[in-house]
Amino acid sequence: MYQAKAAGRNALRFFDPGMQAAIEARAALVRELRAAVREAQFLLYYQPQVDGAGRMTGVEALLRWQHPQRGLVSPATFVPLAEETGLMRSVGHWVLESACRQLAAWQNRSETARLTLAVNISARQFRQPDFADQVLAVLARTSADPRKLKLELTESVLLDAVDAVTKITALKARGVGFSLDDFGTGYSSLSYLKQLPLDE
Repeated sequence: MYQAKAAGRNALRFFDPGMQAAIEARAALVRELRAAVREAQFLLYYQPQVDGAGRMTGVEALLRWQHPQRGLVSPATFVPLAEETGLMRSVGHWVLESACRQLAAWQNRSETARLTLAVNISARQFRQPDFADQVLAVLARTSADPRKLKLELTESVLLDAVDAVTKITALKARGVGFSLDDFGTGYSSLSYLKQLPLDE
């Protein structure tokens, strides 16, 4: 059924042993991903962001899964699975909380106090009705400066303009910045994006 759905509508696919192996591998990965959420097997790496002169202005948090047997697992492998299984809410919350703790720690060091920290937000995470309240609660709990936090959204997140503007506006009022990540890979147009209160 999943093979037929992946091929588009009105399609047929017949069972073969390779499909069974793929299903079993996927089921094992889902079990391991659930364990990763419970056991906090994730890591954040920080990729520098620089200006035109090469000066570091901030960092972007990059999520990695430190699997006990497989080693570092690429987000390309587990993020789509986390989205499909509904685990992205827990994973996304962990990322935001961890990034804000790091941001708060950097605020007290002269060499890092000026840096911004960008966090990618998944569509599922952003579409939660209480998303803005969750972000504000994390900022309060961690004492991170909201003016140093930048949330990166993709075009698919912004398809519901009214809901997006409401959430973005509420968080921008507290100092949180917003940027559009991977523009041109979705369905947005520049005229549509001009309606949104994005910073970059």
